[in-house]
Amino acid sequence: MSNTIDVALMLLQLVALTIPPVVVLIQLLKQSENLEWEFRKLSFGLVFSSVALLIGGALAILLYFITSLALPTSVVGALVLVIAGLLPLVLFVGVLYHEHRQEYGP
Repeated sequence: MSNTIDVALMLLQLVALTIPPVVVLIQLLKQSENLEWEFRKLSFGLVFSSVALLIGGALAILLYFITSLALPTSVVGALVLVIAGLLPLVLFVGVLYHEHRQEYGP
């Protein structure tokens, strides 16, 4: 039971610690008006890589939990949902990049 509670708390920490900073970065990027295209492109690359690394790390943790602990199906499902919840963020950044490229790009 203790392992399940620890995993659930880690899930909450993962959501609490990773999503808000990425969303803030995206908001700051959307509001920037004087940023040259090369820096915009770099900024989008940094956001993409941040989310990709978060997803990769979450997948590694999920794999560890599945192979090492006998977690209830509901906790494994929650882990999968948390990781899957990051994918729409990647898609949103892609749409935002496309919009910015049309407006500011070459």
